[in-house]
This record gives sequence, C-alpha cells and structure tokens, in this order.
Amino acid sequence: MDVRDMGRTTLDTWLRLTRLPFDAASRLLPNGDRGPRTPATLVIDRVDATIRDTVGSLLGDDELREDANRRRVAADERERALELRVEAETKKQKADARLADRQDTAERQRAEAERRAEEQKQRAEREKAQREQRAKETAAKQEQAVKEAERQKLSAAESKAKKQRLRVLETQADSLDTESDALTATDEAQRLRNAASAAKAARKGTA
Repeated sequence: MDVRDMGRTTLDTWLRLTRLPFDAASRLLPNGDRGPRTPATLVIDRVDATIRDTVGSLLGDDELREDANRRRVAADERERALELRVEAETKKQKADARLADRQDTAERQRAEAERRAEEQKQRAEREKAQREQRAKETAAKQEQAVKEAERQKLSAAESKAKKQRLRVLETQADSLDTESDALTATDEAQRLRNAASAAKAARKGTA
C-alpha cells in the first residue's frame, strides 16, 4: 500500500472517530429546514474538509485535497439547497399570509355586501309598507270624500225637496186662504141677502 494511501486511510479513520460524538450530538438536535441539526452537520463537514485539505497540502496529496474540495462543494450545495428550501418556505408562508389576508378581506367584503343587501331589502320593505299605508289612507280619504259628496248631494236633494214641499204647502195654503175668503164673502153676501129679505118682510108687515 502506498504511504499516501495509508495516510489517507489513517486520516479518514481518525476523522470518523473524531466526528462520532459530534455527529451523535447533532442527531439529537431538532431537524427540519429551520432546525439547528443541518447547520451543525454542515459545520462538521466543513471542518472535516478543512482538515483533509490542510493535511493534503502538508503531505502534497492532491487526491486528498480533491476529496476535501468535493466535500466542501457538497457542503456548499447542501447549504445552498437548505437556503433555497428556507427561501421557498418563506415565500410560501408569505403567499399563504397574503392569501389568508385576501380571503379575510373577501370575507369581510362579502359580509359587508350581505349586510348592505339586507339593509336595502329591509328599507325596500319599509318603503313598500309605507306606500301601501299611504295608498290605503288615500283610498280611505277618497272613499270618505265620495261618501261626503253623496251625503251633501242627498242633503241638497232633501233640502230641495223640502223647499218644494214648502212651496206646495204655501201654494195650497194660499189657495185655502183664497177659498176661505171666497166662502166668507159668500156667507156675508148670503147674510146680507137674508137681512134684506127680513127687512123687506118687516116693512110689508107694518104696512
């Protein structure tokens, strides 16, 4: 086995043993894109890559340095992927918040529209009831006016009839008065004739 291979194997074994407690401790941390486990693992991986790169530089082991670079690049990619996931999650949360705000706004607008519609409906019903009440009052006034006109017409007719009856009675009274006067004159004339006849008879008796 090449000395460099032995060095890389020894270094890899040592790093694995060295990482064990750190890896175990990181696994106890909360996971997730926003949890501390992934950032802790990235730190451990970068320290691992830095040690490999330093030892490779000291030993002039290009393969070890390339391995260290690959590990560093992989850590950077994982970090970038984590950042993208966090960014996407942040955008999603903001979008969800905006959506919730729009939904709340829409719900408030809907409730307000329903409230205005209900108020308009109630106002229309009140106005309809008022119109119907006014129509009833107008009809009642018109009916009352018709009845009053009929009453006045009937009263006028009765008054006219009374006047006509009064004129008839007055005419009849005048006729009766004329007849009475005529009868009185006839009676007076008859009395005068009777008196004259009696006087004439008396003169004859004395002659």
